[in-house]
Amino acid sequence: MKPNDSIANIVVIDDEKYICAIIAEALASAPYHVQTFVQPVAAMEYIKNNRVDLVLTDLVMGKRSGIDVLDLTRKHHPDAAVIMMTAHPTVQAAISVLKKGAYDFLVKPFKLDIMSATIRRGLEHQRVVRENLQLKEQLEFLKLSRANVAGTEIEEYLKLLVTTCKREFSAVAVGLIEFDPDTNDILRLVSESDQECNREKVELSDTHQLIDNETGEPVIKSWPVEIDGQTFNEIFICQPILMRRRLHGLINILIVEKFGTVTPGQVDLLAILTDSAASAIANHNLYTDLQGSYLHAIKALANAIEARDKYTAGHTDRVSRLAELVARFLGWNDHQLRNLIMGCTLHDVGKIGVPDSILNKPGKLTEEEQDQMRDHPTVGLKIIEGIDLLKPAVKYIESHHEWYDGTGYPKGLKGEEIPIEGRLLAVVDTFDAIVSDRPYRKGAEIAVALQEIYKYRDKQFDPELVDSFFNAIRNKLINLSEFYDSEIDTSCLDEMPVSEKARV
Repeated sequence: MKPNDSIANIVVIDDEKYICAIIAEALASAPYHVQTFVQPVAAMEYIKNNRVDLVLTDLVMGKRSGIDVLDLTRKHHPDAAVIMMTAHPTVQAAISVLKKGAYDFLVKPFKLDIMSATIRRGLEHQRVVRENLQLKEQLEFLKLSRANVAGTEIEEYLKLLVTTCKREFSAVAVGLIEFDPDTNDILRLVSESDQECNREKVELSDTHQLIDNETGEPVIKSWPVEIDGQTFNEIFICQPILMRRRLHGLINILIVEKFGTVTPGQVDLLAILTDSAASAIANHNLYTDLQGSYLHAIKALANAIEARDKYTAGHTDRVSRLAELVARFLGWNDHQLRNLIMGCTLHDVGKIGVPDSILNKPGKLTEEEQDQMRDHPTVGLKIIEGIDLLKPAVKYIESHHEWYDGTGYPKGLKGEEIPIEGRLLAVVDTFDAIVSDRPYRKGAEIAVALQEIYKYRDKQFDPELVDSFFNAIRNKLINLSEFYDSEIDTSCLDEMPVSEKARV
């Protein structure tokens, strides 16, 4: 920020030198920096290369007119006030310049106190315009904060925050870096840039050495650069992200512009933005820790359930790993994969309500026993009911026994009425069940299990997900030997055609 930013810069243009002198003298006692010109071309060059708050210009000045000055000023300084002067007023001329964006119109000769009052009103108008823009920008940031509260994924939220920051600061590059406060290892990096060379500048994590941890104030540096033969100012802002007075990250902003200024309003906006980023990161870390604790407890519960049935030992872990590999093959994102791990881990949690005599019965189940077993998805839903962190598991628990043809349970859903989470889990869950030993039978060979899954595509299973499972095996993404501790022949897959829609 420059020290004279609070002093209004006024440009006076008139081809009569004595008029410029009179106006400059009248404004000498006011807190303005006044620059006068009798040559419109020289004035316009000045306007292009310097910060300007208000322009007082004659309307008719030989080859160049006040309209030319107005257009140029609006282009380079959209919030600057422009006041026109003329000795030959017409209604048409007044309407024309006001429509083009002039703030006011003075008729020569005019009283100097009227001119001074008009200039004060023009500068006040400019101040209000700037404050309105700042309030609008603050509203954008508050919307971002609400989006985060509403549960937006942290990566998406920070990308949105960086994009908004770049737009509101008219920056050429913005980088947000989160790092471990103890080791300085980068944990998360989000950036947006017009050019790769600028991206590198805002992604430098060692810029944290510029920061005073005690105050948390931004560091603002500026230097001239030559671009296409013109001189610009490159402004670098390094804003710390503090949590509990410890440095957890940075927001780096690179701006290239003519006048090399950062307004107090922009600094305030950046403070709002940084607080929002700090809150989002802190909440995400807290949520992740809490979710990790829940998952740890869940896995212990799943292990306890499996301990009741020696035949299903390791089933949950194998199913989770198989499902994750198929999902990765399908291109699921990290958020979906985290939910998948939770859902697969919990998919049989309802079996805690099934008696051991049924779980371990070596013979065929009676109709009543089958009803109890089929009730385990509903029991599972009741167990996690009211626990918000476990909501992502609902689709897995309630729908992994639905059949693609609508004959499954508990709801008898059909086709794509069944959530894709349940359709995917059904394939790998059934596959592992077929190859695993049960109290009433020995586990089948891998080839037999694959043939059985293929046989029931379009009946029990979504055919496209069956094909994706098979293709993940064909493409070596899934190595079944790692799951079942033996050399496995999957050549039978060569005899099973793949539907055109399946990903290969």
